[in-house]
Amino acid sequence: MATMKRNLICVGFLGTLLAGCGSSDSPAPPPPVVVAPPTARVEDQFGANFGVAYRADPNSIARDPVAGDIIPLSLTTGAVPL
Repeated sequence: MATMKRNLICVGFLGTLLAGCGSSDSPAPPPPVVVAPPTARVEDQFGANFGVAYRADPNSIARDPVAGDIIPLSLTTGAVPL
């Protein structure tokens, strides 16, 4: 256990040491902008058009749900561990 702890400390120290060895001749390019795809939103997992209705303006015209908007719930499936 002490060997693993010592190795982790050495790796952290060497990483810090190497991070400070960069050249400052030219500025580093900015990191790329990462945009999450729209399917990564939680509300899109509840049905085909649920996410669209959820993100709609509160003052927009109300629309009636259609088949596929909301996924059916089942009382016999197991709980999802969090």
